[in-house]
Amino acid sequence: MQYRKSHQFTILLIGVTGAGKSTFAACASGKEVEIGHSIDPCTQDPEAVCFQLGNDQIILIDTPGFDDTERTDIEILQALVKWIPDQPLLKNQLIDGLILFHPVTRNIVSDDERRRTQLLKTLLGDDAYKRVTIATTMWDSLDPGYAAELEAELSTTSKNNRLGEGGVWGEFCQRGATVARHDNNEASAHKIIQQIINRCNEVERSGMKRHKDANRNVITFGPSFFKQLIEDLENEIASFDEIILEYRDMEPELPFDRSPSSEESQRWNEWEDQRIELERMLNKRHAHIKMLRTGLSWVGRLGKIWMSQWKFLAKMLGQ
Repeated sequence: MQYRKSHQFTILLIGVTGAGKSTFAACASGKEVEIGHSIDPCTQDPEAVCFQLGNDQIILIDTPGFDDTERTDIEILQALVKWIPDQPLLKNQLIDGLILFHPVTRNIVSDDERRRTQLLKTLLGDDAYKRVTIATTMWDSLDPGYAAELEAELSTTSKNNRLGEGGVWGEFCQRGATVARHDNNEASAHKIIQQIINRCNEVERSGMKRHKDANRNVITFGPSFFKQLIEDLENEIASFDEIILEYRDMEPELPFDRSPSSEESQRWNEWEDQRIELERMLNKRHAHIKMLRTGLSWVGRLGKIWMSQWKFLAKMLGQ
């Protein structure tokens, strides 16, 4: 059985690499959290950060960033649902809130971000949206005048290729999610967390109790879910195929001087290493599609594993 101890709140932090998840955890807790300043994710494994906020104990779960070059979003989510049960601090605990971090410097929505939003919609049920907060970050990197215009736009835009309550996040907000600005300091982080606590308390006071039945889950887990993932991966593979073809056209001539120290040899070896890495990433996605198709057609051991993982995530979200 999952439950929440009195005055204890567990919040999951997710988002792209560099969005500010680890910075938020450090600001909120006052503890040292490894923070990355490059495109490579510094959080390779989930990390639980525990601290006191007033009378409440807060547990923040910092997660690896989406858009990891080594792992797909699905693999990151799978690793998360495998990691949580092994943590004594989180044993039998529900997740009270989910904060999705997004840097405002990425105001135009990419195909990857649109796909990721669709994935979260697939995973979340209607009752889970009210536990979601979208935290916008990196405001201090913008010109103050432009930042003010952008903040107003986030609450009014209706363009589906833009961020905002009426844009790509429109459905999230219509179903109960909220958008909050994080200003990269303790007060801002605590304000966002307090809003989540207040919403949790309102839900409990109104009698909207969480479903404890493991058979009732908010995950839309079925053929449409697998097909969506397969379609997304096939699009990625098509892009990789184009990149690899272009890269092969750039193949340097085989060096006449093959000694390791020669400039020609080094250039060719660098090209070959990059080609091998691209093909490794491509093969990995082909293997992932094969696994998904197996799960789609075979309701057996693999299907049960996937089902149990997504059910677990649903239960952890308090449904």
